[in-house]
Amino acid sequence: MEPALVLLLALAWLTPAHADWCYTDPQCGPLTWSTLGSCNGSRQSPVNITDELAVYNSTLTAFTFTGYENASKLLSLTNLGHTVEVELDQGLSITGGGLPAQYSAVAFHFHWGNGSSTPGSEHRVDGKQFPMEMHIVHTKQGLNLTQAKKDPTGIAVLGFFIDVSANASGLLNISMLLPSVASKNQSVPLNGTLSIDSLLQGVNLTSYYRYLGSLTTPTCDEAVIWTVFKNPILVPSSVVDAFPSILFESNDTHIENVFRTPQALGIRQVQTSVAKAAVPTTATTLTSPGGGTALFPPQVLVLLLAFLTIVQGKA
Repeated sequence: MEPALVLLLALAWLTPAHADWCYTDPQCGPLTWSTLGSCNGSRQSPVNITDELAVYNSTLTAFTFTGYENASKLLSLTNLGHTVEVELDQGLSITGGGLPAQYSAVAFHFHWGNGSSTPGSEHRVDGKQFPMEMHIVHTKQGLNLTQAKKDPTGIAVLGFFIDVSANASGLLNISMLLPSVASKNQSVPLNGTLSIDSLLQGVNLTSYYRYLGSLTTPTCDEAVIWTVFKNPILVPSSVVDAFPSILFESNDTHIENVFRTPQALGIRQVQTSVAKAAVPTTATTLTSPGGGTALFPPQVLVLLLAFLTIVQGKA
C-alpha cells in the first residue's frame, strides 16, 4: 500500500466523525457539553432572568463607549460554521457601567433559531425567548482572550436582544452581506460601511441586567461579566429570516437553532440598573359629614368605599 494512502487512512481514523461540539447533532449537542472545559460548572450562561427578582444596584451607572461610532473599526464579517462574527480593530472599549476595569472590544457575533418561526436568543426574560441575540465580546485591558478566560472578571460581554419590528437598524446592512459569506470560512471586508452605534439605534444603553456567568460555547469559561440590555434591537422579519436561510455550516446543512438553553442560576444574583417603582403607602385623608378628618390606608379606603356603595344601594 502506498505510504500516502496509509497516512490518509490513519488521519481518517484519528479524525472524529463529528465536531467536539455543535448545536443540533445529538452526538455533540449541548447535552454532551458537560465534559468540555467548565461547561458543567456552577456559573454557567445563559440564564432566564426574572425581572421581578432582579436587585437594583446603584453602582450600575451609564457606560462610556469609546470608538463605537467609528465605522472603520469593523473589519470583516466571517461565517464560522456555527455563527457569523464581525472582527473588530483595536481602539474600541467600554468603561463605567459598574465594571471593575476598562475592557477592549474583540468581536461580536449572533445567536438565532429558525427564522420567525423559532426564536433563538440565549438569554430569556421571564421565560420569553427573543428571535435573536447579539454578543459584543470584550477583554479586560491588557489581556488577550486566552489570558482573559483565566480571570474571573476577564471578559465583559454586552448582550442585546433582537426583535421584529418595522424599524431597521444597521443589522439590515449585515443581513444584506450574508450571501457573500454563505459557506463556512467565507469572509467579506466591511470597508467602513457601518459602526457599532448604527446597530444599536433605539436601544436604551442605561437600562440593563448584570450577573456573573460564562461563555455560552465550549469551553464555557466562567470568566464573564454579563450585561444584558432590556431594550431589544428592532429589525424587520426579513433580517431574522435571512440568517438561517442563507448561511450554511456544510454543503447541505443550514446554520439554525444556534443557541444554548438557560442554565441554573443557583445562588447567583441578577442585578438591574433600573430602580424599582415604590409601592404607594401614603394614607388618604377623608372629611367626615361632621367636618372632622380621618386617615385611612389605601387598603382600608377601598373596603370602606365598597361598604358605602352597598349601603347606598340598599337605601
